[in-house]
Amino acid sequence: MRDEGGQKDGNDLDWSAFLFRLCHDLRSALRSVRTEAELILRDRTGVQVPGLDERLGQIVQGTQKIDLLADGVASYSIALQIDPGSFQPVPLAVLIRTVLAKLDREIRADEAKVTYDRLPRVSGDPDRLMEVFEKLLRNALRHRGAEAPRIHITVQGQENEWLFAVRDNGPGLKPESLEKIFEPFARVHGQRPAGIGLGLATCHKIVERHGGRMWAESPPGGGTAILFTLPAEGET
Repeated sequence: MRDEGGQKDGNDLDWSAFLFRLCHDLRSALRSVRTEAELILRDRTGVQVPGLDERLGQIVQGTQKIDLLADGVASYSIALQIDPGSFQPVPLAVLIRTVLAKLDREIRADEAKVTYDRLPRVSGDPDRLMEVFEKLLRNALRHRGAEAPRIHITVQGQENEWLFAVRDNGPGLKPESLEKIFEPFARVHGQRPAGIGLGLATCHKIVERHGGRMWAESPPGGGTAILFTLPAEGET
């Protein structure tokens, strides 16, 4: 939140610092557990204990999942620290090409097609805006339907803002889930279990920090659209 002078709420900064420190300490502890388990798996010559490999493998997998959770919480904590005073012009056309290059392997593996309208330049944090588009596209690929994913990014100029939408041809969402998906650690019934439930919550927070809004729509025929606004401070 912000006060009337536009400064970030101290509570958000306190929480952000707490979460970031927590993630750092958690990663340090995890690194020790994972390393020891991997060393035992590698150096267990002559040791024959029924089920040992499976148990050690579960430990390694568990630490990997917790590491992903720490990454997600760290990203969310960074979103709380976004400072509009450091914003710069961001050409979204260049940004989205970078995102698509990063996702090229996943896009090819899913035989997906990603298209987009002519994108404007906006004022913002380029790294965080890139994170928004990357997470939204990954989410659309992850929750695909039976057909190959078809994802289109639209943009409309409005009076004082740009309206963006990332639309997919997936199975869609039930009306009661449209707001729930932006809650931290949300698990939506019917979606494939993947991720840790912080991706959309982080996107929502980043957009808010940029002075915009984010919400979801899912028409009866299927497919989901994640919509968000950003202040219109640049030109196409």
